[in-house]
Amino acid sequence: MDFASREAGAKVAMASSLDMEHPAENILDGRDGTYWISTGLYPQEILLELGQPARVSSVRLACTRVRRFRLEAPKQGEPFNSQMLAEAEIEDAGEGRLQVLELGCEQQDEATCAVRIVISSGWSDFCSVHRLQVLGEGDPSKSTSSTKGDPSKSTSSTKGDPSKST
Repeated sequence: MDFASREAGAKVAMASSLDMEHPAENILDGRDGTYWISTGLYPQEILLELGQPARVSSVRLACTRVRRFRLEAPKQGEPFNSQMLAEAEIEDAGEGRLQVLELGCEQQDEATCAVRIVISSGWSDFCSVHRLQVLGEGDPSKSTSSTKGDPSKSTSSTKGDPSKST
């Protein structure tokens, strides 16, 4: 299940850049034709409230001009302290071409209610995120935002044809 979709009830809680024509909410619609765009300088961040608490197993990302990407889960009661779930350096696909990435995450002991996407650097002054999917196992009995796990066991690989949307 994609916990970062509008259908699942996910919401953007915060984005570090605002472009009224390309708001952060666009990353939740599941389409590659809409997107959030940065307005310069790194790092860039998007904080998502998941549709329900989940143990995140992987994240799928379609973006442009992103170089370093990290996924974090804020710890319960400590919004500025997060557990890193996964990170990767992404190859540049070239101007106007989508980068499609799937990152595996270490299984968490507890469910999280939110994830933070951190783009620490890009291949250009601006980057865009077209689609984000947060996959895992739902845990509706939990209502806390806390994760555990060893981020050193995160894996990454580029998957799929960027011209096809999943």
